[in-house]
Amino acid sequence: MKRISLLLMSVMMSTMPSLAALPPHFQRQAEIDAVLQAAVEILGVEQPVDAIRFIETDRYEVLSGACTMVVRIIDTPGGKTEGWVGPRQFTALPEAPKCPPVR
Repeated sequence: MKRISLLLMSVMMSTMPSLAALPPHFQRQAEIDAVLQAAVEILGVEQPVDAIRFIETDRYEVLSGACTMVVRIIDTPGGKTEGWVGPRQFTALPEAPKCPPVR
């Protein structure tokens, strides 16, 4: 009887929907897309982005010619209730670009 109840519990648990956040590689892709969009809004199309470098969690460095700019990932407040699952809600917050002086 104990075996049957264990088997029944296993079957019931395996049929429940999987509740997980966005897989890490998809989350990173979403962050990079947001970083690129934030950088283009600040730098404009006349300064194309050459590279985006992951510095640390929630912090990216954008390279555009001789200029560098840091973009931070900030969680969007609210909207999450206890037991909330799904992709992380965030916004990309760019800092001012640092460019060498023009000679």
